[in-house]
Amino acid sequence: MSANERKLAEFILNNATLLRDYSSQQLAEAVGVSQSSVVKFSQKLGYRGYPALKLAVSEELARGSAQIDLSQIPAPSNHEGADTIFEELAQTKADVVKTIAELNSENSLLDVVRTIEKANRIQFVAAGGYSLVVKDFALKLMIMGKSVVAESDPFVQRANLASMRRGDVLFALSVSGQNGHVIELAEAAKEAGLTIVSLTKYDVNPLSLLADHSLFTLDDRAASQYSASAPHIVARVALQHLIDALYMVLSSRDTHGRELLILSQQAVENL
Repeated sequence: MSANERKLAEFILNNATLLRDYSSQQLAEAVGVSQSSVVKFSQKLGYRGYPALKLAVSEELARGSAQIDLSQIPAPSNHEGADTIFEELAQTKADVVKTIAELNSENSLLDVVRTIEKANRIQFVAAGGYSLVVKDFALKLMIMGKSVVAESDPFVQRANLASMRRGDVLFALSVSGQNGHVIELAEAAKEAGLTIVSLTKYDVNPLSLLADHSLFTLDDRAASQYSASAPHIVARVALQHLIDALYMVLSSRDTHGRELLILSQQAVENL
């Protein structure tokens, strides 16, 4: 399958019960592909069009026979020798990097970059143990001259959000897309007219539905397909790669910001 076809397949497998209420245009918008891609995907599976595919899925669900196997978790490899371990890890990371590229189109990445570039002020909020990755990104943007807030205290986050205005950006990370506090902040940001960038697992979830721009990473369940023994490592690699891609594009487009970052790094090295 192509990258877009894989996106459609994963969405349908994860959200089969929602499909009956989705038009081809709504499905295309939810997945981030064109409407023609939905039609071609349906035909590739042997159906005359999307309505026939939707009907077939609904009938299977009604019969209770739709057994959706989201992942076949491989058994951990038992390799001997350091070279093999490093090679296996390198291959795992390469596979994860490829998946992240398939889940996030270059256009989606560029939309987020342009949003960050135009932002008057950016607030980062994150749920879970990956907040340090986001804080590192926030620090880099701060050094590049952006007005950034990346506080972890919920009270301070709400106070900062109350002072933000239209044209500002809320960058919200919740891998599940269902963290109550992050969703509450996103809803408040929406009401205030802020632009919302979400970073979640690839799925329809409350946070991604609130967002103006959505980026996708892997949760532990999806990551376990790459490493049954250490899915948290794979998930961290996926998130870090996506953040690194954002930073690389930003720094390549902002010469002055990149110079500021280099000067900051040199100052630290001279301490």
